[in-house]
Amino acid sequence: MGWEFAALLIGALVVSLMLGLWQQSRYARSVNAMVRQHHGAGRLLVTGRGLGKLKGTIVMLVVDDSADQVIAAQVLRGSTIFAAAKDAPQLLGPVATLPGRAGDKQTGKAIEMALSQLKATRARTRDNRIRDNKVNNNVVSTPVPSAVGARRKVQR
Repeated sequence: MGWEFAALLIGALVVSLMLGLWQQSRYARSVNAMVRQHHGAGRLLVTGRGLGKLKGTIVMLVVDDSADQVIAAQVLRGSTIFAAAKDAPQLLGPVATLPGRAGDKQTGKAIEMALSQLKATRARTRDNRIRDNKVNNNVVSTPVPSAVGARRKVQR
């Protein structure tokens, strides 16, 4: 039982790799479909994951930033690679009350992660507006202050 075990082990690793890539492509297709369907100004897509001992949950939320409302939500829940994203109408509504509508522990963790991503995205957007002096849709670009003695590498 010399080379047979090695061949079996390598075969199992290749199958595991292929199934993992298939799962990742299904997730990417779900996210891309949400982006295509809900693309627009003032809409943000955030995701979060909640891990458990046997099952995990991934939450994908589209938030209308001006209304502070979740306008689309999908949940990918399961313990195998065959889990598929499903619509989650219970998560639609105001962002402020979103954690209370989680339903279970893993979804709650996923929502917390998505909300922290939303907060960071909003802060980054606000900083860009301040830096670019966006007023009345007129963009006047101001240089970003650089550190003294810092060099910036330009790729061509």
